Amino acid sequence: MEFYVQRAQDIEQEIVLPRTYSKTRFGIAPLLPANVESVLEIGCGTGGTMSWLRSIRSVAYAAAVEISSADGAMAMNSFDDVEIGDIASVPMNFRTAHFDLILALDVLEHLTNAEKTLAILYDRLKPGGTIIISLPNVAHYHVACPLMFKGEWEYADEGPLDRTHLRFFTESTARRMIEQCGLTLRQVQYTCIYPNVFAMFGLRSRQWRWYSHRLLQHILIWPARLFRYQFVFAATRP
Repeated sequence: MEFYVQRAQDIEQEIVLPRTYSKTRFGIAPLLPANVESVLEIGCGTGGTMSWLRSIRSVAYAAAVEISSADGAMAMNSFDDVEIGDIASVPMNFRTAHFDLILALDVLEHLTNAEKTLAILYDRLKPGGTIIISLPNVAHYHVACPLMFKGEWEYADEGPLDRTHLRFFTESTARRMIEQCGLTLRQVQYTCIYPNVFAMFGLRSRQWRWYSHRLLQHILIWPARLFRYQFVFAATRP
């Protein structure tokens, strides 16, 4: 059975979400399994998410793979073991071969072969274990509207068209990749961003952006995919 959780964002049309590599991902809390004794995080940044996770779960062992040596060195404060390098090539000689929980947050879109990486992570997941994957939605109106009405596909420093993204996903393509790997989707969480309709009147404050979100989330219910900025999937290994 799948459940859907929608989170409000106080963000207006011209702004995109900041990079989250080194930020704590509190939003995954509803997706966490009850039992989390061992965790593997891919692309852990400086370890903020793991530091928080260890404060709310009894994590006995935490390992990570991080491509940045500087971030990886800082992450050692939150992890028991950190390997530096590309997930496709690091040996992952950790103290345990299988984990209760694997985190791949804003990672797969940066890889040339996301399917291969997901297969590697599947093999590292305990039967019944959970993997949490976050991916940007290339069908969000920030991308879809300029493409449809102006014929524009412009890369940026951040957002769905981040210059470092090598792969692009819609919800259906992301689901298919996850399920074809053999995982069972359990829950999907959406991060939604709507335009600030009050900006045309010069009302650009946080308060008016919040009012716009509350208004549009009840009016603009179709097509919903245009306003889903990011997907966070929780899947289990049968």
